Amino acid sequence: MKKGIFISIKPEFTKKIEIGEKNYEFRKYIPKEKFDKLYVYETVPTCSLKYILTIDKIIEYPNKINEKGYGNDDFNNGLKKSKFAYHILKVEKLDNPISLKNLKNKFGFTAPQSYAYDSRYPNLAKYIDEASKEVVISNEI
Repeated sequence: MKKGIFISIKPEFTKKIEIGEKNYEFRKYIPKEKFDKLYVYETVPTCSLKYILTIDKIIEYPNKINEKGYGNDDFNNGLKKSKFAYHILKVEKLDNPISLKNLKNKFGFTAPQSYAYDSRYPNLAKYIDEASKEVVISNEI
């Protein structure tokens, strides 16, 4: 499929994703168009696009997550505002994160409040896909 959305995540959570402690990203929505990639803009104080997450299944509450991870028990017990859990299959970290200033100046990017399809920023998506990055976690088969 290889379609993506841009999302914003706080640094405290991206750190947990990067070390594998957080294996689901929780959201209040599922975009209408199918996607399997999350382009992650890390919010204040970092303010840069830093990660690409590949996802597979999306679990909708009250269905349960059957693995351990940060926030998974809260999701299973209905304690989160988010009703959707995106399973993180692979985490890639850009060798050179893109600052908000460069995102705005070069690509007309504004940090999403909820999400933006990659088709909104095709040149940015292409740039990221071709950029040098490190695979930090991979659970792909």
